[in-house]
Amino acid sequence: MFVSSVRVLLGGKSFDIKTEGGETLLSALRRSGFTLPAACGGRGKCGKCRVGVNSVSRLACRIVPNDGDVVTLPEKSGGRILTQTPEIVSCAGKMSGLAAAVDLGTTTVAVRIYELADGREERTLSAWNAQAAYGGDVISRIQYTMEAPNGLNELSRIIRAQVEDMISRALEDCGKSKSELRHTVLVGNTVMQHIFASLPVEGIARAPFKPETLFEDDRSDSLLGAPLHYAPCVAGYVGGDITAGLLSSGLYKNPGRSLFLDIGTNGEMALGGSEGFACCAVASGPAFEGAGISCGMAAVDGAVSHVRCDGGFLYDVIGGKAACGLCGSGLIDLAAALTETGCIDEGGRLLSPEEAPEKMRRYLTRDENGNGIFHLTREVYLTAQDVRNLQLAKAAVAAGIDVLLAAKGMKSSDIDGLYLAGGFGSYVDTESAMKIGMLPRIEKDKLHSIGNTALAGAAMMALAPEKRGAVRQLAHDCSYIELSGRADFAAAFTENMSF
Repeated sequence: MFVSSVRVLLGGKSFDIKTEGGETLLSALRRSGFTLPAACGGRGKCGKCRVGVNSVSRLACRIVPNDGDVVTLPEKSGGRILTQTPEIVSCAGKMSGLAAAVDLGTTTVAVRIYELADGREERTLSAWNAQAAYGGDVISRIQYTMEAPNGLNELSRIIRAQVEDMISRALEDCGKSKSELRHTVLVGNTVMQHIFASLPVEGIARAPFKPETLFEDDRSDSLLGAPLHYAPCVAGYVGGDITAGLLSSGLYKNPGRSLFLDIGTNGEMALGGSEGFACCAVASGPAFEGAGISCGMAAVDGAVSHVRCDGGFLYDVIGGKAACGLCGSGLIDLAAALTETGCIDEGGRLLSPEEAPEKMRRYLTRDENGNGIFHLTREVYLTAQDVRNLQLAKAAVAAGIDVLLAAKGMKSSDIDGLYLAGGFGSYVDTESAMKIGMLPRIEKDKLHSIGNTALAGAAMMALAPEKRGAVRQLAHDCSYIELSGRADFAAAFTENMSF
């Protein structure tokens, strides 16, 4: 029963929504179609769902609104959603009409429309995933489907509506009609593809982490009245975004030994070449997306994206605005700079002012427990717990790489090329990532940032149906290494905790 009315202010516009008795503000906003970041899934831990309630800053997940409350939502403007793809070799056939390629990420969604006759790109749109209000990572989304009544259908409905709307707007922007759409190819991690297809995800959440399907065969599905095809997955945590990326990068044809990394809330990786790949996934957590960090934020306007120390601390801010937080690439840069200047010791401890080098003391204060706090600006700072969260994330990535190398009987020096895919891979400073021990130290000419390979792979499959057969074979040639419970992963994780 609706018991109260709340006024929501966003971007100069006003909306009235109804709230149910005992319902949190976050829940009411979700139900009314407002997307608000909640990396922890509304458990009061991440602090990212902060809004203004009657001009007072509050966490939306921790307040039950009263009748007549006025809620001001933060406006997420600008930002970096990667849609740049590797060059797609023309693979258009003799078909007419249009095809859509969709990269369904945990954090972002990208849609691209192609002309089938000549492979011409017509329109590209990108947006933040509307499921962000239900958790910043796939584990939070899985929990929601298991705990909330009708949770799976709700998440599926939300994301399908968003993708349909994006494709519809893209078609309208280029003066095309929905009737011209012949098919859509969608790629994403295994959980995202399951949720989109309204398939249960509980099996992926617990050992033996078995998904309902790996999408090896075409499912009977459609979008906007046209057939919908999914990319094949390798395992519960190595999905269609990775097989699509290996396809579009061409690494599956290389005779050498290439390391492919797609690092986000999940760290998915593959090592190999034309003879197949060994794959694994690590729970790197949302720190690389800015969550779990005191001043962390997505790569939007106001986020510090790069930091360097040259006498003092210099930094770049997305959008050229005043700095108001750290995104993932800025966090790694800052940690590398603090390690180099002696503010973070080898064990990952952020030093207090008394312990730090004298020239660094003016940037440091202490918290109530005596731990150091580093202040980049008055508004942007880094705590000891932030460093710890980064430490856990970077150790997981490094340990996953170590296990793959051991499985192939290789050392890091044997890698012919390290290929960084996705948004994070495109913006991170690889030298900083190597300084903090997240990436192996290899020659610069072996490092390659290759853009949104997932979207490129979806485009290749959309333009040339025979590529769907090629990617199925590619997925079949991938062997998956489950890291949970492995002693070698646990040992590598501990070893890679140091800075």
